[in-house]
Amino acid sequence: KQEETIAAGSSLGGLAAAFAGLRHSDVFGKVLSQSGSFWWKPETDLEPEWLTREFAQSPRLPLKLFVEAGQMEVHLQLDTNRHMRDVLVARGYQLRFQEFNGNHSYANWRGTFADGLIYLIGSEH
Repeated sequence: KQEETIAAGSSLGGLAAAFAGLRHSDVFGKVLSQSGSFWWKPETDLEPEWLTREFAQSPRLPLKLFVEAGQMEVHLQLDTNRHMRDVLVARGYQLRFQEFNGNHSYANWRGTFADGLIYLIGSEH
């Protein structure tokens, strides 16, 4: 069931998890993105934050999302995660956004991965 299936990743994997939710919400009903690289754009696109624009322009989907980024990441990383948060909130998505005290590394993500899982599935079981 899609409401029980989570797409998860960090960095470019966080971008990919959000993309999987956007394009295949019939498969992935939940997204866990840790420091998603939302600044990314296809080579043919002139503007950054391609996926954020896709979420802004598409119909709201039945997705539940956990998005986080570190307060010590480079500004581009943190700012684009905050922008994705703002777009998701404006579109009415069920979302938890958090910032952790750290940078772009697995040492930080391993400590908050459980936060995402608890938010996404904790209240259901």
